[in-house]
Amino acid sequence: MKHLFLLFFFISVLTTSGQAQGKISGTLQEAGTNQPVGFATAVLLSVQDSAIVTSALVGAEGTFVLAPAPVGRYHVKFSYIGYQTRVLANVVVTAAKPQVNLGIIQLKTASTTLKAVEVMGQREAVEYGLDRRVYNVGQDLSTVGGTAVDVMQNVPSVTVDQEGTVSMRGTSNITILIDGKPSALSGLGLDQIPASAIERVEVITNPSSKYDPSGTGGVLNIILKKEQQQGLNGIASVTAGLNNRYNTSLNLNYRIGKFNLFANHDFRRDLRQGEGTVTRRYTPAGESVRLEELESSNENINSNHNFRFGADYQLTDNQSLTGSILYRMGTRESEGNSFSRFLRESSALDSTSTRQNTGNEDRSLWEYALSYRKTFTKPGHELTADAVFNMEREPGQDEVQEQFRNADGSPSLYQPFTWQRNLNLEREREFSLQADYVHPFHEKGKWEAGYRSTFERSDEDTKASDFNFTTSQFENNSGRTNRFVYEEWVHAVYGNYGDALKKFSYQVGARVEQTNIVTDQITQAQRNKQDYLNLFPSLFLTYDFSEEQKVQTSYSRRIDRPGTWSLNPFRDVSDPRNIRQGNPNLTPEFIDSYEINYLRFWKQTTLTVGVFYRRMTDIVQSFRTPLDENSTISTFANVGKGESYGLELTGTANLANWWKINANASGFNYRIDASEEGGQANSRLSWTSRLNSNFTLPFKTEVQLSANYRSPTVTIQGERSAFFSTSLSARKEVLNGKGNIILRVQDIFNTMRFNSNTFVENEFEERSRFKPQSQLVYVGFSYRFGNNGLQKKEREERGDEPQEIQEGN
Repeated sequence: MKHLFLLFFFISVLTTSGQAQGKISGTLQEAGTNQPVGFATAVLLSVQDSAIVTSALVGAEGTFVLAPAPVGRYHVKFSYIGYQTRVLANVVVTAAKPQVNLGIIQLKTASTTLKAVEVMGQREAVEYGLDRRVYNVGQDLSTVGGTAVDVMQNVPSVTVDQEGTVSMRGTSNITILIDGKPSALSGLGLDQIPASAIERVEVITNPSSKYDPSGTGGVLNIILKKEQQQGLNGIASVTAGLNNRYNTSLNLNYRIGKFNLFANHDFRRDLRQGEGTVTRRYTPAGESVRLEELESSNENINSNHNFRFGADYQLTDNQSLTGSILYRMGTRESEGNSFSRFLRESSALDSTSTRQNTGNEDRSLWEYALSYRKTFTKPGHELTADAVFNMEREPGQDEVQEQFRNADGSPSLYQPFTWQRNLNLEREREFSLQADYVHPFHEKGKWEAGYRSTFERSDEDTKASDFNFTTSQFENNSGRTNRFVYEEWVHAVYGNYGDALKKFSYQVGARVEQTNIVTDQITQAQRNKQDYLNLFPSLFLTYDFSEEQKVQTSYSRRIDRPGTWSLNPFRDVSDPRNIRQGNPNLTPEFIDSYEINYLRFWKQTTLTVGVFYRRMTDIVQSFRTPLDENSTISTFANVGKGESYGLELTGTANLANWWKINANASGFNYRIDASEEGGQANSRLSWTSRLNSNFTLPFKTEVQLSANYRSPTVTIQGERSAFFSTSLSARKEVLNGKGNIILRVQDIFNTMRFNSNTFVENEFEERSRFKPQSQLVYVGFSYRFGNNGLQKKEREERGDEPQEIQEGN
């Protein structure tokens, strides 16, 4: 309550401190798609002599503020590469009405006629900001009918493995934000966010101290779509794929006056199948060699409904309040079967095992969010505050049946038939409170500060039982029953200061965080506490050779806190051949990250060349060691140190009016050294690459061909194999641009597969192969509807509709 009181007092003081000065604001969008045109230039011109009064760079959301604007009459000019320049006249600022809101301003894309082909300009698939790369999902056909996982497959610097785990430059310890803030949506897994809801993805490989330093690999900021048109607008879509995969979505938005109401619903049913093989070789010193050959198949069905309701209210011309509620309900059904053959050193069959896994789970989530935003007369001067609370509940049940047989096929007397059941209940709560203040003191100089407090509680309760064939009832198994509670408090303050000296600009900042963690293994009465205070500095330096080329250097320090999975000390023996146990004494991993980037812009081409280096200490890794001749145990430890360094190239090019490509390649060496902890060192040069090729064809048709490759990568005890896939997508515009028919073929050549090798010298070796059902075909249809003319009519009725001045490109 103390934090809430201080925050609201701070807001109330600043709310009454702004002075009324003239300003002109609005939102810039692309005509036809209603997507924001970020990073365009807005210029305020005097009517008398067309002199520049002031100018502003349009924000990533398409919003702009031109200030100060003294009383008078002006022209407002908007320009951006790939769009027709637009000028509005008769924009009047008066003493009675010093603040003028132009509302939605739409820019038309530049068009060129080539023989019988009409080629329309569109936003670049990849855009470059000062500290990030922006990937516009709306131009990516390969994600139709997919999820955020499919989106990430084509984002520069990012790779995705078979479990949907996202990595950047070789590490999966990254921070994922939704609209710049932590959200329950990202915590649910990226496969729960429909691609149709995503507008763009911002890749921030070396974040400043403004951002939460959690995660070794940087920040991925997922920006969801927002509707700015007046009146009722919306988009509905449906997609169907092979093997009973389908999804639907409906997004509605109603904006009138100071109110904006929005509602979204997404439904998804996703069936995933796969099959694999595992070969294990146990070679303990002084004992005979044992072999296990396993064949497995699995099927998972996930069904989810996401409902989101909310409203924006414009309190004053420079203050707004947004509230939203997210409700998610879903189910999971899974089934897996495996057959194992146990062999002696002579390869003679010793015994076999048949294992069947079935499971189901219900999921429900509520998230409540409240945001406040206040802008001031100077562009970029603003205060924002956010409060988010979410709670999740996941009850479920898993059953395992296993039958061992002798080499002759008769039931084993030493390992009789077993039937196990687990009743699981996971409950999570999280609350965050955040305030950010930005104060620019001239065009290129600013300071910013903020505060953030988060609380997280996770309660995992498993009640295990075994079937007693004598009594024909399930009986409690205390050896597998487990309840683990994790609580984490993090309080942080940060400050950044930046300025420019001619062609040289800089930003220096620091973040201080206090962390308090309590882990409570209730079943075994093991309670552990950790408290630590850390400093996270950051430094950014940029030199502009010209408008077309610049060099950026940066440094930041980051942290990776162990998760509940690796902290729970309970020994999980649900799979007797693959036992796992967490370590509550794990300490965080720290990362020092350095980067140098060179940016070069030509008329039709952009290129970024980056060199990066990361130094890691107290790395948390999973260790796997044999317990006996038939089983292994996996646990976690701070294994030592590591480093990663490499080179990254990213480029876009317009090869013709009808052909655009964007490509990314990253090569890096990742080394882990656990020798100080009695382990081993491992390193390997790895690289990733992707290529998207977009073709604009006659009859309002677009085609995209995508290819992704990831070379083998190392782990502390082995390596993962290479990964390669391609996809082909096509979109046909219908119904006068309001509808789209889309076809997508995923993994055209059926090459997607995931293999890995694990080695423990003189003890254990495992080779696994997994092939998911990845060759799929999707067909989708979307329809956009709305009242696009309402806003213009309202401004005409008020008598302040600006006039249009035609101007060429």
